Amino acid sequence: MSWGTDFKTDIFLSHQSFISKYDVELKIKELDELISKLESNMKMFASANPKDIIPNDWNDEPINWLSNEIEDIFELYRESIVNRYNSNLYLDYLNDGGEIKNE
Repeated sequence: MSWGTDFKTDIFLSHQSFISKYDVELKIKELDELISKLESNMKMFASANPKDIIPNDWNDEPINWLSNEIEDIFELYRESIVNRYNSNLYLDYLNDGGEIKNE
């Protein structure tokens, strides 16, 4: 016998509507591609020489530029991960016989 916590939740996919399950799958694929691109950018920033990536107009404040760029990447990365997770939950719901819901 196992034990755990069982609960139900409502998830709202903000500013998104889908016509079919294929649309949801396409959205997940787009998010996967965006996440891969963001991960590549993070790796590039981690391994690059700052002098090679800092724009000339930021030569006086390279750390601020780098910090801003990395924060923007992490913010979009976090949003994309959550959005992909929620989209996968919606796809699971559709695969279990649920109906497309657009409100």
